[in-house]
Amino acid sequence: MSTSGSDARILVARDLLDRWDAQQRAYIKHRALRFETIVETVAELCPKAPRVLDLACGPGSLTRAVLTAIPDAHVVGVDKDPVLVALARDVFAGDTRVEIVDADLDLPAWRHAIDGPFDAVISSTALHWLKGDVLARLYFELADMIQPGGVFLNGDHMLYDDIAQPGLRRLAKADDEKTQKQAFDAGADTWDAWWDAAEAVPAYADAVKERARRWQDKTAGPKVTLGYHLQTLRSAGFSEIGTVWQYFDDYVVSAIR
Repeated sequence: MSTSGSDARILVARDLLDRWDAQQRAYIKHRALRFETIVETVAELCPKAPRVLDLACGPGSLTRAVLTAIPDAHVVGVDKDPVLVALARDVFAGDTRVEIVDADLDLPAWRHAIDGPFDAVISSTALHWLKGDVLARLYFELADMIQPGGVFLNGDHMLYDDIAQPGLRRLAKADDEKTQKQAFDAGADTWDAWWDAAEAVPAYADAVKERARRWQDKTAGPKVTLGYHLQTLRSAGFSEIGTVWQYFDDYVVSAIR
């Protein structure tokens, strides 16, 4: 039986998503537990059919985890990377529970590209790209977009302080390096190898060109502390702020609206 062009594109996208997950597990030792914590918190605190916003959703890993555990969920994924947006749209092609939006969190106009409110807002390994002032603005925006009783969950590396916590920082760094070596020795893509594979797909050629344009002057902002996240969320008006999971310097921050 022959495979249509659209079916073949979906298969390529889903294979790249699986390879993305393997690549990310090389950099995040207990990524599955991080995802499980985020999803279970959403399931416990939100309605049976929650409306979920996945910030900087990438190719759709966390969105897929939500839908697997909460089949009645509706997820809006937002990302600024045109290759990842194209991939996510192919991964979830035909799934009416998912909407993928091309929008840049660095710009206040991003929120006008989607319709709120949401029962939960989630993110994983992404918001560290935002500078401190942009992150603060985002948290205040989210406080207006989440239903009362809803939750914000952010899973990310929040590095130990190199002055106050040098020993812990060395421990975390050594653990990261060990995890990466084991994963790469087992055949996982490195970050660069994964991008080489994605950018070699002819169907994404235009998105690759646009990606180069959008990211040409983009650099990650200075890392902000865990305390900065917690205090800024409190200032934004969230009622219960804390961490629901931690492994070394890898946290899931939680804020209930």
